[in-house]
Amino acid sequence: MESRFDKLLIISNTLIHFFAFSGLIYRSQLYSHIPVSTGEPYGLGDIIDLLFAVTVTILWCCLFISAVTLTVLNLKDNWFDSIKTLLYGTVGLTGYFYIKSSNLIF
Repeated sequence: MESRFDKLLIISNTLIHFFAFSGLIYRSQLYSHIPVSTGEPYGLGDIIDLLFAVTVTILWCCLFISAVTLTVLNLKDNWFDSIKTLLYGTVGLTGYFYIKSSNLIF
């Protein structure tokens, strides 16, 4: 059972950083080229941007659940690795939303 949570922890951590980086690349390169229909407040580009944000958030929730489970299961053994991985994934999540909300690269 622990190996499943270890795999989920590693995969979700990798995918968080992949989708966060891809979302920032999309936002800086392609977002401005997708037009918004006249009279509409949002366009297709905003929906794609929302999908990146939702994907990163859902992956972080999976990371959180697997890290907490591994911490509880491995309380006496090596629980520190799961906490470090959770913090690394949290940096990816907060970094994505911080860079996206500021105008650092846009």
